[in-house]
Amino acid sequence: MPPEFEIAGHRYRFDGMKAQTETKIQRRFAPLIAEALPLVLASGSRLALRPNIDMIKISQAVFGAWGKLTDDDTDIIERASLGALSREVGGEWHQVWPKGDLEPAFPDIDGAVMQLLMGRALGLTVKRWIDGGGDMLPAEIRAAAAKLH
Repeated sequence: MPPEFEIAGHRYRFDGMKAQTETKIQRRFAPLIAEALPLVLASGSRLALRPNIDMIKISQAVFGAWGKLTDDDTDIIERASLGALSREVGGEWHQVWPKGDLEPAFPDIDGAVMQLLMGRALGLTVKRWIDGGGDMLPAEIRAAAAKLH
């Protein structure tokens, strides 16, 4: 069953993204991830989280890299993220951002709600990656990801 959640009083469902779309988004986030990883992962040959993660430094790195994305990159990420979601209306599910539409299908989705929805869709995508390759990741990383969603 697809994950469901509530934001701003509306029920949403994560329907997933196509693999190629995920890859395109991952490529756009690669510089951001490259800056954040050394701040999160402990040095050494074993994959492990740092014991003293500095959220201020991570936030600076993430938002600095996010600010460097082009408008086209941001547009692709927003459309793909919200296109992977459906919203419940009267017991039926409707795609949040139908392919080809200029804006989300629901006019009450403002910038703040869009950012929350995008974060949730991207987080659920990452969670699927971790769950799918979970046996390759240390338990502490799986546990940290589980706390996010």
